[in-house]
Amino acid sequence: MAGEDHQDGGISFALPADVDDWISEEADRRDESREAVCRDMMTAAHAVATGDDHTSVDELVGRDDLESLEGQLEAQREEFRELLEDVRSRVVQVKRETDAKAAVDHDHPSHASDEELADLRDDVEALERRLDAGFGNFEEILERLLDRLDELDARSTTLASTVVDLRDRRDELAANERDSAAVSRLQLAANQLGIRTAACEDCGASVDVGLLTRPECPHCSSSIADVAEKSSFFGSHRLLTGDPPSLESAPSSDLDTQFDYD
Repeated sequence: MAGEDHQDGGISFALPADVDDWISEEADRRDESREAVCRDMMTAAHAVATGDDHTSVDELVGRDDLESLEGQLEAQREEFRELLEDVRSRVVQVKRETDAKAAVDHDHPSHASDEELADLRDDVEALERRLDAGFGNFEEILERLLDRLDELDARSTTLASTVVDLRDRRDELAANERDSAAVSRLQLAANQLGIRTAACEDCGASVDVGLLTRPECPHCSSSIADVAEKSSFFGSHRLLTGDPPSLESAPSSDLDTQFDYD
């Protein structure tokens, strides 16, 4: 028979380098010889070419390869089912959140109605009127404040002038009080010594102590510090000139501390 005649037949031919390398890799992966790999490939090619249905899948493909392919296919199916379930759960979650936020009978019009546009125009116009009125009122308030500042400035000037006048008047009164106290002291000293008139130490003019109004000589304006008795029978009483003894100064007024005159 033809099958018996070719049972021990063999074919030998050279393969391209890349095909030869691939057959070697397949043989190593299957843990088979190169001849077995080539024989399986030729048998599978013959079955496909002749339509031989009697050749089983196990004969064409190794059982290990078949189990590996089935495992990969099952893993891909499981991954696809997990992804599909995840997408389904996400869609359900989004649907629930959307239903919770929006009313069942809500609607989204494609554009605003004429009535809504009219209301918006009215709101804008009302806002513009409020802004215009606000700025007008602001200018009026600013003018009032400026007028008020001018009035306060005028009052401050008047008050400062009044304070200066009061301070000058106070200084004048204090000086008069010091002069009066000094004259009283001189007259008291002269009265105790029994002196009515005395000669000025600077100009020699006779001065009536009882008529003094200021502690100074009415003739030469020299300051009188004290009264001295005559040193001899033929001498005369004398008014000693110089700075009078200092008296206690009057208490300072609060006017100097409350206002700045610089």
